[in-house]
Amino acid sequence: MKQNITPIRQQYLRIKRKYPQAIVLFRLGDFYETFDDDAKLTSRELEIILTSREMGKGHRVPMAGIPYHTLENYLARLINRGHKVAICEQVTKPGDTKGLVERDVVRVVTPGTIVEPNLLDSKTNNYLTSLVFEEETVGIAYVDITTSEFATTQISLQRAIPELERLKPSEIIIAKGSNLPDLNL
Repeated sequence: MKQNITPIRQQYLRIKRKYPQAIVLFRLGDFYETFDDDAKLTSRELEIILTSREMGKGHRVPMAGIPYHTLENYLARLINRGHKVAICEQVTKPGDTKGLVERDVVRVVTPGTIVEPNLLDSKTNNYLTSLVFEEETVGIAYVDITTSEFATTQISLQRAIPELERLKPSEIIIAKGSNLPDLNL
């Protein structure tokens, strides 16, 4: 099958394998394109046209794209709906390299990592919070990357919910495979 798909498709698939949980916005000229399931999701979430593109002989894939200059608007909509977005840029200029323009993810955006002022509520913090559970206690670390505020604490499980309600984090991170107590999060 690999010989039937285009080099740009191979490049996209290589990048997508590195970011399977994110919507990959893949820069193609003046557009950020999405493919496959990302395209279906993006089309639905952003209410944009789902189309398709031939990416090798007899190999047509779903595609949905946005103009590069509208990124901030569409990025806000995806993030506000809880999606993780990997922004993949052209890292070499067309003509500066022989063959395919090199591309790579330059930024992964999640609700807790937004830094654009017009995507943030200026009246509230945008906390990225991490939780670590140990028996009857929980370690909490939180940061607002827009203000550099950072703090940690260790509290009892019973006090975890009120503390999280106070912080109102935009995003909570826990270690993969953590045994989560029933906090009704």
